[in-house]
Amino acid sequence: MDAARDRFAAVGCSVLVISQARPEVLTLYLGRRRWTVPVVCDPDRETYRAFGLERTGWSTFARPKVVWGYFRKMLGGHGVEMPYAGEDVLQLGGDFVLDRRRQVVFAYPSADPTDRPTVAALLEAVRTAPSAGTMPAEPPPRSHPC
Repeated sequence: MDAARDRFAAVGCSVLVISQARPEVLTLYLGRRRWTVPVVCDPDRETYRAFGLERTGWSTFARPKVVWGYFRKMLGGHGVEMPYAGEDVLQLGGDFVLDRRRQVVFAYPSADPTDRPTVAALLEAVRTAPSAGTMPAEPPPRSHPC
């Protein structure tokens, strides 16, 4: 998402990354990699549960699609990283588009660790989302900024 930030900004969308890392771990990670989008911590994975994101089993990592996904990443110059302390490698992620009322207008819960929607699909969801009024006063789900 970081690499596509400008494409999302061009259609009036902000990007927020939610990490399950503890604040001190995420701070170290962000110290080594510069991100241009905000990244917040959710070490208790409350946001993951709120969005209905599930955990997978160890056998998922042996599926040909997942093995090929990691192999493609390595061919693209991305190394396979060891999990950080406290990180649940079985926790699946997801990509969501929320409107200005914080209503989910697009949901893509990952089926496996390599399953992600394309940037084009996310941008289309942003473009076709119904326009909404002003933001409500209540805060977003509790996450810890790092």
